[in-house]
Amino acid sequence: MEYTSLFIMLAIIFLIVMTNRFLILWIKATIVAYYSVISYIFIKTKNKIDRQYENILPVPDIYWDKNSGWVDTMAGYYFWPLAVILLFIYYKWYRSVQSKTAKGLIVVSFIPSTAIFLIITFLFGFGYGYRP
Repeated sequence: MEYTSLFIMLAIIFLIVMTNRFLILWIKATIVAYYSVISYIFIKTKNKIDRQYENILPVPDIYWDKNSGWVDTMAGYYFWPLAVILLFIYYKWYRSVQSKTAKGLIVVSFIPSTAIFLIITFLFGFGYGYRP
């Protein structure tokens, strides 16, 4: 399935959002609805672009331009809100603890979280919008 990695990414986002105690229920529902809608739009439009240039060899440059542009646009819709959500969660988490050790561990845990976020962002753009 072409969109398996997208669904895995969405599952991770939903897991982070739904298990977080700092987000209230209606915000969680809004985030899930938002990501569901943009995922539907992303898949529908990407399939339309793919069908438009199906069985044309060699694949024209216009296909790569449209596809890469679409994926870049959608990467913004996926990852800018996710960055805001993660920053909010880390801020609330940092403010909720009292000990300096706990605060330090939260700051240290932010480093691998940022690395994972950047890797997922790169893999999304590379996997769906790569232009040879």
